[in-house]
Amino acid sequence: MMRRTFFLLLCSLACTLPMLLRAQGQPTFDPAYQFVQSGNLVQDKNFYLLTLFEQEPVLHKALSNNKALQQYSREHQQRVKQLTDSCTSAACYANALLYDTEQIKTISQALQTLYTQQSAFRETLQQHLRPSGVFMRYASMPEEEMLIMRWREEALGLNYILTAYTKNIGLRYPRIDSAAYDVRSAAYTAAVQHLWSGYKQQDAAGLFFSPALRFAMDLLQLNGKDHAARHEPMSATNQAPISRVSSIQWNEFPYSVILVLGAGPDDDQPISFMNKQRCRTGAELFKQHKAPFLIVSGGYVHPFGTKYSEAIEMKKFLADSCDIPANAIIVEPHARHTTTNMRNANRILLRNGFPADKKVLVTSSKAHLIYASSVFFEKVCIKDMGYLPYRKMRTLNDESIEYLPSEESLHEDPLDPLDP
Repeated sequence: MMRRTFFLLLCSLACTLPMLLRAQGQPTFDPAYQFVQSGNLVQDKNFYLLTLFEQEPVLHKALSNNKALQQYSREHQQRVKQLTDSCTSAACYANALLYDTEQIKTISQALQTLYTQQSAFRETLQQHLRPSGVFMRYASMPEEEMLIMRWREEALGLNYILTAYTKNIGLRYPRIDSAAYDVRSAAYTAAVQHLWSGYKQQDAAGLFFSPALRFAMDLLQLNGKDHAARHEPMSATNQAPISRVSSIQWNEFPYSVILVLGAGPDDDQPISFMNKQRCRTGAELFKQHKAPFLIVSGGYVHPFGTKYSEAIEMKKFLADSCDIPANAIIVEPHARHTTTNMRNANRILLRNGFPADKKVLVTSSKAHLIYASSVFFEKVCIKDMGYLPYRKMRTLNDESIEYLPSEESLHEDPLDPLDP
């Protein structure tokens, strides 16, 4: 009886430890974690669990040999063949690969069985699920639940891409994420058919998710939606400023960084007038020694299909026109919304040794900051991401607010494939 009670106590501690660590300000992920790579950065950032399944030999072997998944794959391949032999639209091909609720449940049960019955499978996953930080929204759960929740999330992420780039519906940000072509056109259908014919010539061997993952990646490439991989690895893009982090005397500054929120132009110019104004305000705060670094945040947003990243152009302007040292400017070139401006900046801070107890100073236009500090913005964060990327936010004046980063910002979101 005592042994059983002790075991239950250990299980309870394992479940609550991440929350206790977070409350104490200690990281619930491993800052030194080394990411597994597939050779496709867009895939790795969107579908890291599937990358682990592909690239970790122990996981790959267990999935390949699982009878339930083998049966699912055989039945699924037959269904796909029957549905696609007569397809006359891009959407038809995608429909054959979409996961329905029952399929997601069937695969969840197989993964759960593998996790509970195969120690090598379980121990390999334990090296990644919590340490990576990629699945941070589920960090307070037992790892078995983390696995199932993340599989479901990535399955829905595959559905999102397949639907968005064959039907041009269901997009989170339709004005900036839409397909590059008319997805109902004969030319687009022909391009998708060409992809499909290439698949038929390849070895059919693969894991249960391989056809859907391959098609999703090809659809993103076909539409030029490689945004998630641009300027990666960020460790190289931001090498000069990040190399200085360990030498900073943090007690000399009230903030860890000054976050400047981007504003895209209405035309195809590199940088907007509004963005220049925000950069000038950020430069003034930097020269007042509010923080040792600026983070400029903004991706390839406006106008649709622009060739300019807001952050890259902001850094050029700060260095060339505002007399800010280049090694004090960190670029965050992926965000396409205020929610992800903050989330992505937090990721840089959390993964690169910035002090967790120092607040971020945010600057932008007055109207933008009124929005960012509003209840409405909180609702947008919850709706789009499922959490708030900040804690203890406070308005300082018309041009600045402050907040503490949330560790949940590390969670990678496959339902936002251009900036997961």
